[in-house]
Amino acid sequence: MFGKYDRQIDPKNRVVIPTKFLKELGETFFITLGFDKSLIFRSEAEFEKLKQKLEENNSLNKDIRNLTRFIFANTIDMQADRLGRVTLPKHLLEKATIKKEIVFIGTGSVCELFAKEVYEKEESVYEDSDKVDELVEKLYKQGVKL
Repeated sequence: MFGKYDRQIDPKNRVVIPTKFLKELGETFFITLGFDKSLIFRSEAEFEKLKQKLEENNSLNKDIRNLTRFIFANTIDMQADRLGRVTLPKHLLEKATIKKEIVFIGTGSVCELFAKEVYEKEESVYEDSDKVDELVEKLYKQGVKL
């Protein structure tokens, strides 16, 4: 998935998922509280990959147990209505600080949903080409390859 789409949450906490993303998510998909104050939309197959990765870890490690609890406790399965809308649970909206204006971002195999002001603040950092260069250099030193 890729691209950026602005949307609004209606008074009933419903939002229309971009058609392009909805096709890739499939009939039933999962919404998880993500990092960086986001909600992450995953297809069933992508959610199963995440689930498997979490379950492969050593549950004797308290940090793994806490992360697994955090992710699974803040995950719901959903189906869009005939208009491509979903009703987002209030507790997930609050944790992601989402009120009305939102942005869907395609990030490969998942899409993320941010409060517009949160995403714009993060994105504005990289409008400065020096910041992009710093990020590229940092990732290069960490061995990241594109």
